[in-house]
Amino acid sequence: MLLGSGISKSISPSIQNKAFHELGLGIEYELCDISEDLFDSKLAEIIRDDRIIGFNVTIPFKERVISHIKVLDPRAQVTGAVNLVVISTDRRRLTGFNTDVDGVIASLSKLGLIGRSGQVGVILGSGGASRACIYALLTNGFDSLTILNRSEKRAVEVARHFSGIFPGKKINHAELTEQNLRVAMQNASLLVNTIPMTAEIPFEVDFTSAPQGMKYLDLNYRKNPPLLRAAKRKGISAIEGSLMLVEQAARSFEILTGISAPRKTMMLAAKKVDKTSVIN
Repeated sequence: MLLGSGISKSISPSIQNKAFHELGLGIEYELCDISEDLFDSKLAEIIRDDRIIGFNVTIPFKERVISHIKVLDPRAQVTGAVNLVVISTDRRRLTGFNTDVDGVIASLSKLGLIGRSGQVGVILGSGGASRACIYALLTNGFDSLTILNRSEKRAVEVARHFSGIFPGKKINHAELTEQNLRVAMQNASLLVNTIPMTAEIPFEVDFTSAPQGMKYLDLNYRKNPPLLRAAKRKGISAIEGSLMLVEQAARSFEILTGISAPRKTMMLAAKKVDKTSVIN
């Protein structure tokens, strides 16, 4: 199950159900698309339903769900965001995980950014997906980050959170404006967009200030997101969010079942469905 709001076009059920079917597990993965005011009551309903062994969490509940969880894995604890919840057999304990981090690390590896030091990152957005990106970058060779968000107050909160955990790292924050992005990109090794397609950036990003060698990661997995197209037009090495989506789904699959996930099958499923969705 995927619990979120405004997620009717998510391709996660197609990915997970293909994997469950291939391995003959008899498990069904469904969408649970609810309004924010129904979150607490729906969560209580899920916990009571002994057919449900766990569920994924997405926008806008990755941080909110933590108040209901008794045990957090180290990544969920550090990031302050959960995208997978496992329910104990007695229904009394929820354990939270953050497999989004695995997806980001897989994406960094594909972009050739693992194993380097002194890298500089710029992250657009400050929600649950952004937190996973910040953690992945700070633990994989990035010494400096700038968080740009439409609400600077939110960016300040996230920057302070991670500055307390990684005191040796430089974490800046600012309002997401055309000028601030242009300045932040000037020395960037990587630009990451975590803002979903449903919340457009209020200006055109032209990448003119991007330095040679900068990479771009767009967590949106719809085919050819606008910023991805703009980056590629400038010759920037760029990927969209399918790899992150599949890797976080695969790790969720493995935690829930204890079985190695069929990643190739899951990626094929992701590529076959209509890519009109946004971040998971």
